[in-house]
Amino acid sequence: MKKQTLDLQTVTTISLFAALIFLSIQFFKIPVGAQFIHFGNALVVVGCLIFGSKLGFLAAAIGLGIFDLLNGYAAEIPIILLEALAVAVVIHFLYEGLFQRRDKLRNILVTAVAAALVKIVLNIFKYTLTGTLFGGSSLPAAFLLAVAEITGTFGSSLATVIAVPILYPIFKQVRKAHKQRRPLKSKDESIISIKKETV
Repeated sequence: MKKQTLDLQTVTTISLFAALIFLSIQFFKIPVGAQFIHFGNALVVVGCLIFGSKLGFLAAAIGLGIFDLLNGYAAEIPIILLEALAVAVVIHFLYEGLFQRRDKLRNILVTAVAAALVKIVLNIFKYTLTGTLFGGSSLPAAFLLAVAEITGTFGSSLATVIAVPILYPIFKQVRKAHKQRRPLKSKDESIISIKKETV
């Protein structure tokens, strides 16, 4: 696997993508009960596909962490980061491992579905555990209540499955064009180049 290094360009790119994750949740969310549907999870998956699972998780941690911090969910940050880490691990073993980063539509779609299922399962587990330990509910009752409470997670997971195959090729082309862009020459280099051409 190609070693990932945090040079200035990489840090800038990851920071911008983290900001995009934050903005997608902050300004493009649909309230559904106690939760809301958003495209942040879809962008987390896209980030892991484009930058690799490690840097993708880093962008997710920054973007999701800032949103939670600014919106009164600071206590949820450790849990949210664990969920993002679980998604990144699944993408690492599935897309980078099993699929060898082959950009077939089927591979991208399967990865998106797997990431969405991870979020659903983890949220059901979280709310079931909370209902059992702190709500005094029986395990079956806590499970059913958890399923009823995560309508926003179901919506965001569906958005992930639909959006990832659409957004990934777009962001991939943007990143490719950015990496291929030649740096601007300094004034002295331009003068030397002109002199060489006229000789």
